[in-house]
Amino acid sequence: MRVVAAVAAGLRDFSTELEQIADQVLGPSQWEPGIRFPDIIGPASDWFLDSFQGQFGQMPDYIAAGSFATGLVLTECIRRTSSLDDEKLRNTASDVDCNTFYGRFRIDSRSGMQTGHRTLLIRWQGGQKIV
Repeated sequence: MRVVAAVAAGLRDFSTELEQIADQVLGPSQWEPGIRFPDIIGPASDWFLDSFQGQFGQMPDYIAAGSFATGLVLTECIRRTSSLDDEKLRNTASDVDCNTFYGRFRIDSRSGMQTGHRTLLIRWQGGQKIV
């Protein structure tokens, strides 16, 4: 069996552009609308999807979802610190471990690297994305 992996496989237009060539290609995806996470802060994925489609007339991609989730995490940091001070917010972000509709947020306090979010693996099959 031949296996092909592509970084861009997670993008919604991947299969549309490549048609049958995309079949069985594997790749990473930062976010998929059908994936649910427990105990989220902020709105659910369905609310985000409906609001985005209502505003822009199309399905959001992972960039839009990740950007919105960043705002949710920032809102949580502001709520915890009651401040807009950069240093206080950064210190608070080091303590935050939460889920949004986009996935888990947790950063390493020393490096500042995101350690909570997990990338999904998808495969294209018959024009459909399988997570």
